[in-house]
Amino acid sequence: MSTSPQERMTAQLFFNAAFPTMQVLLDDDLKLHRKFQSVRATVQFGAKDGGELLCCHLIFDGPQVTVVQGPAEKPDLTLTFSSVEKMNALLKGGMSLPSIRGRLGLLPPVLALLLGLKIMTKPNDRLKTPAERALKVKCSLYMITRALSQYNKLGDPEMQEFCRRQPDRIYQFRVEQDGDPAYIACYLRIKAGQSKSGHGVYTRRTPFVLFRFLSVDGALKVLGKECEFVEGVEKGYVETVGSPEYACYLNDYMAILQDMLT
Repeated sequence: MSTSPQERMTAQLFFNAAFPTMQVLLDDDLKLHRKFQSVRATVQFGAKDGGELLCCHLIFDGPQVTVVQGPAEKPDLTLTFSSVEKMNALLKGGMSLPSIRGRLGLLPPVLALLLGLKIMTKPNDRLKTPAERALKVKCSLYMITRALSQYNKLGDPEMQEFCRRQPDRIYQFRVEQDGDPAYIACYLRIKAGQSKSGHGVYTRRTPFVLFRFLSVDGALKVLGKECEFVEGVEKGYVETVGSPEYACYLNDYMAILQDMLT
């Protein structure tokens, strides 16, 4: 039985947008950083899709990870689900088990890293420290800006049309904290149908739309769906500078992607 286009798109978004945020976890989470200090390995993660294999592989060089789309030539560990639906269910927090082959000693740190991604869906009231709260915001924003770009590249017709009609525009996201105006920052660039996400503040062009979160806690309330975006603006958690029309368009796509990935 073949996978539905929606499930396949969701899986590709996990591989292309969520998995790259593993580097943020390895950089900012000291426990995970230590677990991977001596890891030198390639881990393949995927699912059967009819007679094909939909997968990516993770190349670990200590606490540095590179995500590569497609199968690995000689993976040290493989995790393969019997269907894309089951794989997506696990990545969204459900229960599903893959078949596992290879160096089983790699399994504990790899599972810890996969579980680390769940910080993006962890309820705000269960975040125990300021560092954990900031990590959720950082991972969530990095993931969603990358997902927006990938949604275009993977061929969603409406997102492609949205990108096609824009000349060269920057959608900047910034989170302020303790006097730092760019405590967490990332952006989406759209140019004549092409899209690219990046970390930090884009300095070569004034943002067409700036999403300015006034604090980490304010960003958590909006990104954690404690309030709708419009309510977050009204309560002073976030403000938009630039085109209100296109800010709303982009927010709508962000909501679609959050629903797909959580």
